[in-house]
Amino acid sequence: MLNVHSRYGNTRKKTLSLTHEGHDQIKKYAKAHGLSFSASIETLALIGMKADLTQLLVPLLNDIVAKGLARNFNRLAKLSIQAAAESTMAHDLAAMLLLQLIRQEAEQHPQDFEERLAVSHDPTDHHDFRIREVYNHFRHLARKRQKRLMSQPLKQLLADYAQPVPTAVENEPEQPVEKGVGNE
Repeated sequence: MLNVHSRYGNTRKKTLSLTHEGHDQIKKYAKAHGLSFSASIETLALIGMKADLTQLLVPLLNDIVAKGLARNFNRLAKLSIQAAAESTMAHDLAAMLLLQLIRQEAEQHPQDFEERLAVSHDPTDHHDFRIREVYNHFRHLARKRQKRLMSQPLKQLLADYAQPVPTAVENEPEQPVEKGVGNE
């Protein structure tokens, strides 16, 4: 396909006659591919003369990709902004909690605090199993929050992240921990 803009300035004027059916088909083709009528005629003629299709398709593919990105720009921007903000927040919170836990263990058990921090995956270790159960519960709550945030429009997300105190946290209803998970 020939791009309308890459053809500009390199054309020669020609007068030709077309049947109504041919004119309508070329017009439909031009509209479907975002080309001018002249570019469509030239493209179809070159295809009919068995021109190198790779030369004809590269501009079309570029145009299709550009239009696809333009159509989905807000969605991509929303995903990128949310991913950056959420990952930064998660990193900061996790680092803060981990440092506090290490400090607490180091103060209470200075000789072996490194060994005490490990949590087993063994389901027969009841204590560690309960720890992982609580972890999975909070992970589930975080995923529900993530789904709720993904349903917000881009403008709302940007406004939320621009606030000094995140409104998403301020307006969130407190979720009680379910019985049997994390409390007795």
